[in-house]
Formats: sequence, C-alpha cells, structure tokens
Amino acid sequence: MVTGLVIASVIVSLNPCFDDWLPQWLDERNQFVPTTAHGQRLEAILQQQPDVVLTGSFVNRSLRLALEARVELVTMPYVTTREAWDEALDDLAQQLQQEQQLQQWRDAQQRQLQHVDLASLGKVLVLMPNAYTWGQNSWVAELIQNQNGQLSPLMGAGQLVRLSLEQVLLSTPDTVILEGFSQDYARAHDWLWHRAVQDWLTKRRVLEVSGDIAGCSDIRAVDYLQSLMSEQGAPQ
Repeated sequence: MVTGLVIASVIVSLNPCFDDWLPQWLDERNQFVPTTAHGQRLEAILQQQPDVVLTGSFVNRSLRLALEARVELVTMPYVTTREAWDEALDDLAQQLQQEQQLQQWRDAQQRQLQHVDLASLGKVLVLMPNAYTWGQNSWVAELIQNQNGQLSPLMGAGQLVRLSLEQVLLSTPDTVILEGFSQDYARAHDWLWHRAVQDWLTKRRVLEVSGDIAGCSDIRAVDYLQSLMSEQGAPQ
C-alpha cells in the first residue's frame, strides 16, 4: 500500500510497465520521466530532480535505499486480486492527488472489460517459459475467470506452479495460452519445442500473449484479454 501524500510535478518511473500507463491519465501539471530516460541509474534519476519516484514491488534494494534517502518514493504493490488492485489504485491516486484523472482511466478500462467474454475458449491452460503456469490465486487466473473463462485443473492453488512434461501431455485443455515467449532463442523455451509438446499443441487452440503485455498484466489487463480475443480461431 502506498503511503504519505505528495503533490508531484516531476514523476520518475522505475518500472517499464508505468512508462506508457501514467501518461494516459496524469494531468498536464505533471512532467513524467520514463525508465528509458535514466536506465535505472541513481545519478541519472537524481539529475531529473524528481518530486516523486514511482516504483513497483521489485526493485534493486541498494537503489531503493539510496532513493529513499533523497526523494519521495512511492511503491505500487504487486497484486493478485481485483480488490487489492482497486485499493492500490485508490492509494496511488490519493498520494499523487490525481483521483479524478485515475478514476476516469479506471472507468474506461472497466467499460472495455465488459465487452470481453472468454467462455468460448473452453478449458484454459496458461503456459510460460520453463514450463510454469499461473496458480488459481494469481492475478491472471482471476482475470480469466472474471471474464467467464474456465481454468485447467493444472492451474492449481497458489501463485505460480511448475509443471512436468508428463503433466502437460496428459492434460486436455481446449485452449493453451503461451505467455511471454519470444522469437529469440532462450533455454527457458526449449521444452516447448519438444516433439511431443508440439504434437500436443496441434490438438488445441493456441493463443499467444507477448512478454511486454504479460509482464504488465495488471495495468494492461485489457490488452491481455484483447490479445486473446483477437487471436481466437478454431482448434486445429
């Protein structure tokens, strides 16, 4: 939960997820500095003369401590539920005194979500690099279920679940969401190219969510869901 109260004129982002998001709703009196302007280097951040630095929950500890000693640091917490997300947004809006602006963004997002229905996907399994899937207590699982999606039993309790090759091949989801894979080679992707997995995928509807969207799935919930809707097709 964010704490304190600041009236910011120069806001520096420490999280790439915020770079496109904040300019969508901050009013004109604020100057926004994205991560690309400072590369997460302390000296470059301080050169921006920020009134507040906005970060996510996961940031280099040394950088966080150095910044806390010099500027107002605001943290958007990692959330796993809609309730926690709404609370975090309320806290942030109050701290930046941008309640009306952020509420307008949130209302627009809610209107867009009302038009997304994932019921036609049937039973859904999300697969990520290194054969991970989201657990039923994760943000993505709740997001899918809120839009009438049905989760595969492999998406068990907890936040993150590691699957074996055998578990994947014995499962029978209607739709597989490949989340966060890239075209560049990475050893974390190797398991996906196993011949048995490739054969298994041909029997399911396969949808993809890019890494930049998947990595910001709370802020980019609409983009996450729309990427599924735009790629829907009949099972092979």
